[in-house]
Amino acid sequence: MELTILGTAAAEAWPAPFCLCAPCQEARKRGGPNIRFRSGALIDDDLKIDFGPDTVAQMLKTGRHLAHLRTLLFTHQHSDHLVPTELTWASGVYTNTPPPQPIVVFGNEAVLGAIRERFGEELSESNLDLREPLRPFVPIRTPTGDTVLPLPADHGAPGSLLFRITRADGTSLFFGHDSGLFPDETLDALEKEPPLDIVVFDCTYGGRPSSNRGHMGVDGVIRMADEVRRRGIANANARLVATHFSHNGGLLHEELVTAFLPHRIEVAFDGIVIRV
Repeated sequence: MELTILGTAAAEAWPAPFCLCAPCQEARKRGGPNIRFRSGALIDDDLKIDFGPDTVAQMLKTGRHLAHLRTLLFTHQHSDHLVPTELTWASGVYTNTPPPQPIVVFGNEAVLGAIRERFGEELSESNLDLREPLRPFVPIRTPTGDTVLPLPADHGAPGSLLFRITRADGTSLFFGHDSGLFPDETLDALEKEPPLDIVVFDCTYGGRPSSNRGHMGVDGVIRMADEVRRRGIANANARLVATHFSHNGGLLHEELVTAFLPHRIEVAFDGIVIRV
């Protein structure tokens, strides 16, 4: 499995476009991994998680394409994860090499409703195949034979989901953002499954305490990483990765690396490729 985390920022990106706070100014000065687009991920070249406003820019920056995309999973309906108009580019005059089969789309009711509202009667020509709304704890199969187990998130968008994804070759990952501390029912479900190869955590709050629901900071990620290891949810060699950072959390990439290093947690940057 190859996981490419295309964007590692929260909704406003980092540096935020209207912001002159110290973390934004410092990110502009340092550049490199401190320049963060909105979130999105690609598994190998056939499964994408979320399709936000920066997707096209991410394809250009990484030299990747979506011509082989078969499955699109949406975590939730917030605008940094879902922009229905951006799905237009998969069909019509916008591509000379449209996917040979419609892209199968999974999401909650709000996600699917937003896509249907955007396309209306043109949905049949959109190259999108919208499936039934996802339900927590009810697994689905993708066109390429992956098993996806949707699990509850602790997040502000109703119906937000986290995903345990098992590829056809048996490798597996848990995509754990956007979410605060993982609900007990989510951890319990993960504990019943075989150990994971990759675990991805939300770290929106950065150096701030994980006292509010909806996201985690460094302290929450460490707490959840310890719990994942204690329960045997991740295998001994699993890659544990923090992502989805906000300038409001204060810690830039280098400071995040220092904070997480003793806990064997990696800090994602835009375009990072994780292979297992």
